[in-house]
Amino acid sequence: MTKFKLIFYSILLVILSAAVYFRLNTGDIYAHIGNYYYKCNNIPKAQMFYEKSFYMGNENTALRETYVNSIINSPLTVESQEKLVKIAKGNINDRASEKSKFFLYDLKREVHRKYKYNYIKQAPYNQKIVRWNKMPVTYCYKNVSSAPQDYIKEIDNAFAEWEKNGPILFSKIDNPKDANILINFVGNKAEDIEFGKKYIVAYTVPLINLNKLEKMEITFYLKNPDGTAFSSNQIYNTALHEIFHALGFMGHSFDDENIMYLAKDNNTLLNDSRAELTEADITTLRLLYKIKPDITNSNELESEYTPYLVLGDDNEVNSSKIKEAKNYIWQAPTLPGGYIDLAESYAAQKNYPAAVKNLEKALTLADTDDIKYIIYYNLAVSYFYINHLEMALDYTNKAMEIQNTGELHFLLAEIYTSQGEDTLAIKEYKYLTAQAPDNMDYVINLANIYLKKHRYLDARKVLKNFIKNNPKERKNKRLAGYGILLF
Repeated sequence: MTKFKLIFYSILLVILSAAVYFRLNTGDIYAHIGNYYYKCNNIPKAQMFYEKSFYMGNENTALRETYVNSIINSPLTVESQEKLVKIAKGNINDRASEKSKFFLYDLKREVHRKYKYNYIKQAPYNQKIVRWNKMPVTYCYKNVSSAPQDYIKEIDNAFAEWEKNGPILFSKIDNPKDANILINFVGNKAEDIEFGKKYIVAYTVPLINLNKLEKMEITFYLKNPDGTAFSSNQIYNTALHEIFHALGFMGHSFDDENIMYLAKDNNTLLNDSRAELTEADITTLRLLYKIKPDITNSNELESEYTPYLVLGDDNEVNSSKIKEAKNYIWQAPTLPGGYIDLAESYAAQKNYPAAVKNLEKALTLADTDDIKYIIYYNLAVSYFYINHLEMALDYTNKAMEIQNTGELHFLLAEIYTSQGEDTLAIKEYKYLTAQAPDNMDYVINLANIYLKKHRYLDARKVLKNFIKNNPKERKNKRLAGYGILLF
């Protein structure tokens, strides 16, 4: 062997040895770098390397506690709060997780002292925070010629009242397609319940597509069941209630003084008094618009609190929603809403048989396509998770007959994948990646199907297109396992 070759192989051996050492000790190396930046008081850099160390499997208790201390002593942005939540909800029980839990608990108490009177725990929709994240929030009327001008005036007054008392700006526009909130008018409606006649003046339905809030539609009935028009106060009171739903508050208050009390419509119809927003109504709206939304229309506004900080953990949120749903059913057993809410809470607990039972009850009471769509979709999801794929497919197709949404295409893709129908699944994922090219879930799922079928070039093309359109995601940890396919 020549001297040159000996030197070359020696260098190569050193490089390979260094690579193996780095691979085996990456977590510790990142930890040392993090400690260096921590001592230099470069906290953002320190946190970045600590997080890389944890990702590589480092579970060192002292390191985790140092990381938590660095967050606690930094500005408590939403991102910082989310880091603490991740530690608190993790599978490792140590001083770091305990410190995160206690610190978040104290922060939560501080938030609720600041917003003393509220009923924010009833706000979530499917355990998620929904709200607009771009101002002004636009609204528009549909079928306006069929509605008395007094109705329009009082609904406008209700929008003005919310704007006066909350962090919301409204803009009334003429084009329904561009409206965030669409107000529609239809014929009369009544429901009988155990406690007498329940009058429904209006209801609100969200249109959510691929986790994006596209629209809220408020439907007003034009007349009482006896054929007479509603009074000005009745329209105004109902509008106050429904506008809060349209702003993202998807539950109800247990206090009959609040505008979001479940039976508010019925009470105001009986005594025809003009409602006023309570301190709790206003505080709840202000707090809602401080929470980082799970479902929204824009990233334009900054948030102050992560949902966990205000609402608590998943069990707390779910417990509150179950209580509310059961109260809804008790007060209005012939309306589908309570059964839908209860089903969604059971689904969050992974009690899918109970969810199906309540959804089937809701289906017998549903009389609008909007409500049927919600029920069909949730039935499809529930049957999917208990592996009744044919039932899941049937209800997905029924929902698709009402609305053609991205969430249904995603569900179809998952059903087809579970059935081994890869060709159909690929078709759905190709549709989804075209509709939402920045959604990594769709890209990864499609690439994985291609890899399973040994279509490596197709998988590479999908991943490369994603990186091309989203260059900042190249170093995303979720893509680390695809190696050479990314180049």
